[in-house]
Amino acid sequence: MKIAYLILKSPHELEPAELIGRFSSREDSVAILIEDGVYHAIEEEASRHLSKAAYEILVSGDDLLARGLSANDLKHGRIVDYEEIVDWIMERTERTITI
Repeated sequence: MKIAYLILKSPHELEPAELIGRFSSREDSVAILIEDGVYHAIEEEASRHLSKAAYEILVSGDDLLARGLSANDLKHGRIVDYEEIVDWIMERTERTITI
């Protein structure tokens, strides 16, 4: 079962990789980073841990830009818009867990 993990909190508040590993395998996990969750994609250690837990890391481009960051700052993941985030949540995964 494919599960989308919607991550809203920064790496300083939350370490989602261990939690993701408890609920699903890497192959069934997609991390969607929005709000302060985008910091997981730019901090080396946090992004490395997350890439080991989820096969796909999607980063909200709008939230990245709102924090003065760009694609050049990403360590892991790819930038997506809200339309693609909604598509992943509604069509490509069977369950969404917000953490």
